[in-house]
Amino acid sequence: MRNLIRGFIALAFSGAVAAPALAGIADTPLPKLVLDVSTQHLYSVPDVVNTATLGTYFSCTSTSSSSMWVSVELFDGTGTVANSANLDEFHLGAGASVRFGTGFALGITTGAFLSGSVFSTGSARIVATSKSLICSVFVADRTNNPPAIIYPLTIIAKTKQKAAN
Repeated sequence: MRNLIRGFIALAFSGAVAAPALAGIADTPLPKLVLDVSTQHLYSVPDVVNTATLGTYFSCTSTSSSSMWVSVELFDGTGTVANSANLDEFHLGAGASVRFGTGFALGITTGAFLSGSVFSTGSARIVATSKSLICSVFVADRTNNPPAIIYPLTIIAKTKQKAAN
């Protein structure tokens, strides 16, 4: 009887202490951009927005002598994936540049639009099939040409932010 009670307690406790769900830039599995080629998490970007009036724009340039696949994976404020990086991937030629955007904006040329849900605070990770990629990220208003609101976002190598000195 005692072992039976212990078994029920253990079962109840194991259900209450379930493994945490995967969410966010650190523990969500990387998308597979190309079959048989590893995808690398190059950069993380906090404070990404995607609303009716503000969008986030990711400008990336290849520093490689060969082509690569690049994508941006968006996460909403809860850490839930907000787009499909596989559908939003871009084939970037050697030395070429592309600008990903969370939506259309007057006065900003975008080569690749990111499908995704609307969120006021989120994050993103920039992924590619090569490490030879440099990027900058900014938020801009979508309704004015030129944008009346525009500000840069911090880019972090993978998930390790260095302290400012």
